Amino acid sequence: MARCDMATITKKASILGTLHDRSLNRFEAERIGDHCLHSTIADLRKDGHNIYSQWEVVETRFKPTRVKRYFLLRGTR
Repeated sequence: MARCDMATITKKASILGTLHDRSLNRFEAERIGDHCLHSTIADLRKDGHNIYSQWEVVETRFKPTRVKRYFLLRGTR
């Protein structure tokens, strides 16, 4: 397997494991090494994981901004 493929698998596994425990938004995902959470979520959905999202407003250094919060629905893989 190519080196970049291994990194992708590791990132997906990390995010999926976290979603089993709690929900995530893009800023929280940054702290665990995912700099493009929406793409990882799209890949996980393609793999058959049922992930729900909803908009929320979070404070930033500059002004509040809208981001998606992602939840792994219970009873799914």
